[in-house]
Amino acid sequence: MKVSSILAGCFLLVGTNCFAQQESILSEKNKGNKLPVNHLRFNNDTNLVQFAILSDRTGGMLPGIFEDAVKKANQLQPQFVMSVGDLINGYSTDSVLIDTQWKEFNQLLEPLTVPFFYVSGNHDISNSWMQQEWIRRYGQSHYYFVYRNTLFLCLNSQDNGSYGMSESQITYFRTVLQEHQKVRWTFVFMHQPMWTSNKSGFEKIEQALERRNFTIFAGHTHNYLLSKRNNHKYYILATSGGGSERRGEQFGEFDHITWVTLQDNKEPIVAHIKLDGIIDENIVTEAIAKKIRPLKSGSWMQPIAYRHSTGNSTEITPTVQFNNPNQTPLSISGRLPNSAHFKSIPEHIDTILAPGASINYAFKIEHATKRGFQLMDLPPIEIELQASQELEGKTYSLPAKKRLLIDWPYSIGKNEMIRLDHPEQVFEDWDWSGTQDLDLRFTVGEDENYLDLKYFIKDDNFIFQAGDYQDQLLVYLEDKNQEKLLLTIHPDPKQTNKYRLTTLDGRQLKKKLQISSTLKEGELTVTVRLPKKDFLKADGSFRLNVGYMDQDDPTSTEAATLFWKPKWDSKENYPGSGTWVK
Repeated sequence: MKVSSILAGCFLLVGTNCFAQQESILSEKNKGNKLPVNHLRFNNDTNLVQFAILSDRTGGMLPGIFEDAVKKANQLQPQFVMSVGDLINGYSTDSVLIDTQWKEFNQLLEPLTVPFFYVSGNHDISNSWMQQEWIRRYGQSHYYFVYRNTLFLCLNSQDNGSYGMSESQITYFRTVLQEHQKVRWTFVFMHQPMWTSNKSGFEKIEQALERRNFTIFAGHTHNYLLSKRNNHKYYILATSGGGSERRGEQFGEFDHITWVTLQDNKEPIVAHIKLDGIIDENIVTEAIAKKIRPLKSGSWMQPIAYRHSTGNSTEITPTVQFNNPNQTPLSISGRLPNSAHFKSIPEHIDTILAPGASINYAFKIEHATKRGFQLMDLPPIEIELQASQELEGKTYSLPAKKRLLIDWPYSIGKNEMIRLDHPEQVFEDWDWSGTQDLDLRFTVGEDENYLDLKYFIKDDNFIFQAGDYQDQLLVYLEDKNQEKLLLTIHPDPKQTNKYRLTTLDGRQLKKKLQISSTLKEGELTVTVRLPKKDFLKADGSFRLNVGYMDQDDPTSTEAATLFWKPKWDSKENYPGSGTWVK
């Protein structure tokens, strides 16, 4: 791959149009090709290379943040602006929706008077169709350019809609690096931090980067992190509007613009400009990231699922596990759960956990008037406590809130109505807004030979269509030999015969089951009859869990999925949950 030379101080754009204000020289063989950039009016007011980077806009987007970042980046007047992907919501094959999202994004760039270089993320290229749409709109999904003897590589970490780089992309950048060995510095941009995986193909690019000066920028995790590999800096940027708890720069959660300055024979200077300030690059290093992880994740506190012997009681005695993996004391304080119906004894906790210590803390929850209560009638009990710790001369303090999961044996013969008003596990929870969105109830009954499972479902928008991206009822079962099974049902009355019964590792079972579904006045009733001889254990018990995938958008590849008890193949699963007895 030979490249035409270009005048000093101008961009060199290969495989794309080549412009540099009035000094541009167009290569005849490159005319007509597209480069993913909104325009080429470069800022050449200084002899420095000085550019800004905007990070993730989408993935739990907070409206208004990216717009503010664009405005303030323009006020700073860099020579140009880079990105690290997740520019639109994506995850669709609806051409009208994607067109609307790209038009909306491009309008956000209108205040920007300097070039903006698009880099693709998993939201921008969520599938192979979206990659072709990107190419149609912007040209190459991976590309490079040279500016003032500095090489810029823009990688596609979601090649053809799947994580990683294709062989053709790897070959492309190997050739680029081979032909540009005399540049003074190389900057690499990607969305997903592919150096964290050995199967992305990026390890081959790292090999080609050896023996040269380079710096790497990525996004995706929505948490800032600076790493050093073989004396090179690898940055994972925080957000420019993407989803984050925004607990501050000390925890790597903040909205920002990254400002990069390159001078002759010097390492780049990198600063992170909050929309209301400037942040030092060492605010979260790998060393401190490991230490603050328990505070950020709340893993220092873990309520242990509580199983009572019956469904009613005057008191329960749950346990919370506290963990301190660091080498400084951890202070824990706060009020234990309390309401008009129950109170905790003691009411408060104020303790210090020694370095490296782990303890189980037991307390009591009793009825406010010491009368018995039905556990089924208890509202969700949440434990919210504060943890503080001194780490490397700074105080880090965050609350953690965890739900106390309570379980007991359920009666097969009572036909109790179980409601999923407060599911114990929800995936893609931002897509579920409560029972007005999806309301699921179920009962378990029996006759002489069968267990009768009845599911009553109300949804603000039932989606029934071909394929897996539609509403699905998920029933976890344990047979009499304690083998765990998953029954997947399309609740559409026209599709209930298309159910799948598999083991948890995906092995298909050819077992005929009696399944029916009716839709009346906006409510689905799904009935599943299970032979007792196959599912009742010798002691007359069986185990059950229920989930529902609520597909509200027919074009989306993501949907909220609710589970009565934690999925049996998840780490949140606890022994014996959802056990039914005679």
